[in-house]
Amino acid sequence: MSLSSGGKRILAIDVGVGTQDILVYEEGRIPDNNIKMVLPSQTQVLAKKVREGSGDIFLYGETMGGGPFSRAILERIAKGDRVSATPRAAMTIRDDPEEVKEEGIEIVQASCDTNCQRIETQDVDFNLIKDVLKNVEEEFAFDAIGIAVQDHGHEKGKSDRVFRFEKIKETLKRGATLADFMYEEPPEVYARMNGALRTIQEVHAGSACVVDTKIAAVAGAVFDIKERPVLCVDVGNGHTMAAIVGKGDAVLGLFEHHTNILEAEMFDRLLEKFIKGDLANEEIFEGGGHGCYVGEGVDINRILVTGPKRALLKDSKFKIEYANPFGDVMMAGPAGIVSMILRHR
Repeated sequence: MSLSSGGKRILAIDVGVGTQDILVYEEGRIPDNNIKMVLPSQTQVLAKKVREGSGDIFLYGETMGGGPFSRAILERIAKGDRVSATPRAAMTIRDDPEEVKEEGIEIVQASCDTNCQRIETQDVDFNLIKDVLKNVEEEFAFDAIGIAVQDHGHEKGKSDRVFRFEKIKETLKRGATLADFMYEEPPEVYARMNGALRTIQEVHAGSACVVDTKIAAVAGAVFDIKERPVLCVDVGNGHTMAAIVGKGDAVLGLFEHHTNILEAEMFDRLLEKFIKGDLANEEIFEGGGHGCYVGEGVDINRILVTGPKRALLKDSKFKIEYANPFGDVMMAGPAGIVSMILRHR
């Protein structure tokens, strides 16, 4: 493939509960001039379709993020509409097939009759991206495509919160760097990541990867930042992650919470204990979060904050800086994807 910049061309997509943040990165181009899009996430788009529709519903496609879409489906069931789904699509609603059936959804292999509302489940609509690029005379041709999604993983009989953080800790205990959270072949327990990877492979024969959206945001916050160690905080619509990143992008500590639980004073207190190495996993989990893994306290050079709800820290007692990779705070996730791909070229 011939590239005008003479360098790599990467499509990076960070899928959140509110938005999907899209970056077309061309190596050698002035960073702020790269193509950027912030669109409603597929869970928001499909939720609207469900609420505006009527009658029976058939879900087919890949496992994707639930949230608003799942709630809209359950609302339709409550109204008396019949919902059927293929096995992968059904996992969008619940990871456990038995729990899906308990919600009133029939798991099937074949389509419903022609009168039902057919909805394809996928975290990224590549046809939409292709159309946008075509209309501005840009090719849909890339050296690599990466997608970030949040995937709790699943183990039957275990809390998703517990399981998610167990897997994060397993990686951290091996002396992980940020790039160690990027997968070219995700473990089977991550159904959503595997679904996102298959979606890429349908449209792209080259390099493809998936990564957790919170890790991607942390990696994006330190994009082109040389100082280490630094504290990176991603205050998302649903989840908040704080991570201490050391030399070589080593992850020295990490905690994750639910954003709607955090209040400004509480947030500052957790950050102070985290930096000192005094924050316990139990405190985060029992407070409704996912967990914490932290080594000894370290001297932090900078505190970089990103995410759509970053204003939660605007009156923090700490000196914070807003991370704006590619000149846009919403590009933190895509920038993180790009940085991890470039490290592995």
